[in-house]
Parts: sequence; structure tokens; C-alpha cells
Amino acid sequence: MTSTYKIFLGLLYTSIAVVVVATAVLAVPTKKTNQTKVLLGGEEIIVTIADTPALRQKGLSGRKGLDSNEGMLFVFPKPDFYGFWMKDMHFPIDIIWFDENYGIVDVWERANPESYPQIYIPQSESQFVLEVQANYFSNHNLKIGSTFKILQ
Repeated sequence: MTSTYKIFLGLLYTSIAVVVVATAVLAVPTKKTNQTKVLLGGEEIIVTIADTPALRQKGLSGRKGLDSNEGMLFVFPKPDFYGFWMKDMHFPIDIIWFDENYGIVDVWERANPESYPQIYIPQSESQFVLEVQANYFSNHNLKIGSTFKILQ
């Protein structure tokens, strides 16, 4: 084999390796947003899903606010009495508890950041909890038994 041929093969293999690595890097999915839309009170809400212990513990802590069509949906593995607090919160919210059939079982309206370390606990077991802007519950004429629907 001539040295020119060896150099050619070396460059060819290097080029192939670069293409393979670049393809692999580009194929890595971007960060998952973990969002979906729900329908509640006649309006679509873009919700961030909190479905792991770490995400549920952090919740909305540290955020500066929510738009009127935003919320956080906490998803639990089974129905229970899940309590919530306002640690590191900067704005009031409505906390709405839902059963496994997506029906409202309890609500705490206008939970205030200054209430920490108070823990808000529902009167009934729930499997989902939605945190939305304060007054969402009353502004949309929601009541115990109202349901939400997952759109995406």
C-alpha cells in the first residue's frame, strides 16, 4: 500500500467517524417541555406537568407569576390526601384538587405566599392537583364536581 493510499483511507475513515458522531449528536432529543393543555371552565390552560417527586416538591416555587392561561398540574400515582404549601412562592394561586375521574373534590382559593408554612390539605382524596392564577376558580364559575379534560 502506498503512503498516499494510507492517507486517503485515514481521511476517509475520519470523515465517516465525524459524520456518524455529528448525526448522533443531532439525533439527541431536545429538552422535554413536559407540558400539555387541559380544558377547565371553558378555557384551555397550558399546564406544566409535575409527575415526579422532585418536580412536585419544587412546584411553582421561585416563579414570578402565571399567565391567565397557565398552570401546573400535579400528577400522583394514586388517590390520597396530598397537602400543598406556599414555600418560596411570589404570588397567590388557586389550588384545585381532582379525583381520578378529573372531578373537582376541593379547592383553596387565593392561597397566599405569606401563609407558609401552612399546609393546605383537601377534605377528600385526590390524584391530580392544579395550581392556577388566584381567582380562576370563582372567575370561571367552577364548583365541586366540575371536571377538566386533557387535550393533548
